[in-house]
Amino acid sequence: MTNTNAPKNLLPVTCPVCGESQNTMVGGFDANGLPAGTINCMVCRHEFQPDAYIRALELRRQEFARLTGPGEI
Repeated sequence: MTNTNAPKNLLPVTCPVCGESQNTMVGGFDANGLPAGTINCMVCRHEFQPDAYIRALELRRQEFARLTGPGEI
């Protein structure tokens, strides 16, 4: 069965330590398309706690939802 949620959930989140948005995920994804294992910052290696990652992911989704294309206001 193909996980159709993965593309919607796979957004880089901002690291609270260094401010970069480059993540590594070890352990694959669960049935909801969320990381099943650890999530780390690729730059400073900060390990996100699962609840902190979910909060950061929701903030990132909100940021992406506010984006508009060229010529749109």
